[in-house]
Amino acid sequence: MFKLSTLTLENIEGGINLIDLGASDSVPNYWRPISHLTNLIGFDPNKEECSRLNNQASGFCSHQFLPYAIAGESTTYTLYKTRNVLCWSLLKPNLSWLRRFTFSDLFEIEGTEEIAALTLKDVDELKGIDIDAIKLDTQGLELPILKASEEILKNCILVETETGFSENYIGETTFDQIANYMRSMGFELFDINPNHRISRKSNFSGYSSNEQILWCEAIWLRDYCKLGAKGGSGITRQKALKALCIYANHGCYAFGLETAQFFKKLGVLSPEEYDALASDLSSWLLRPETKISTKIKILKGLLSLIPQQYYEIILAQLMELNHTQNQLLRRSRSNHSVDN
Repeated sequence: MFKLSTLTLENIEGGINLIDLGASDSVPNYWRPISHLTNLIGFDPNKEECSRLNNQASGFCSHQFLPYAIAGESTTYTLYKTRNVLCWSLLKPNLSWLRRFTFSDLFEIEGTEEIAALTLKDVDELKGIDIDAIKLDTQGLELPILKASEEILKNCILVETETGFSENYIGETTFDQIANYMRSMGFELFDINPNHRISRKSNFSGYSSNEQILWCEAIWLRDYCKLGAKGGSGITRQKALKALCIYANHGCYAFGLETAQFFKKLGVLSPEEYDALASDLSSWLLRPETKISTKIKILKGLLSLIPQQYYEIILAQLMELNHTQNQLLRRSRSNHSVDN
């Protein structure tokens, strides 16, 4: 039976090609289930960091880290070196805004440097490579970079952006601008992590649970069904399999199945392959199911971290939650019976 977990590099044109812009931070763990099928191309203007990353194991099918700054134009920029290296940017920190928050010291400018930057389309090492996914953490330059890379973006299946809701950097493009652009390019928002709340500087810092959200990570997936309805498809079998792998890796099984049906209509997925994907969820799972014995070991390991005096309290809370859940289920079934 056809399963996505059995796909090899030969099935998908040598692998999924992932660009990571801002490689000084780690690639998200969610890529690990398909890392053996992924070629990672990272960028970071810090040559020493690129050298370090190139010389360590990555777990990916292949990896290379290139010491280039990427921007919306191929020209010279001022690099603002902030107190925290993860906040370095080709845009100047908006300190009059940031100093209202408790983390503003991370953005204090400690130096500048004139550096050359490239657009993705001007990077020689990318010539002839079909890019399938892009992860951007470029401190406010996401939209200019994407707009300057439209020919690359047109073939992408997934884009991950880290974008502010306000101008944390002067001239930063914000989430609403990114959202409008991504939809215009045939992508849909599929996941968002807005859990980046920062306290303002005040006597109440740390006491409020409802601080302002300053930025988010967002996952955008290409909607081939919508593009097909508009007359734009032109997808190969290899690209279709890459797309299904990426959708499965993000747990988008229903969306993936809808897309698989579209691929079947295009003739890039066989009826037998579609039937396998439609009939059994295990066809979508990219890692083997954990054995019961392994789950028990994991649970025991977690329990060992909790002092024994808290066992009774935790057990009582779990039993109360289970009782509440059962009551809600009975009420739901009762309401359903009345409606029928």
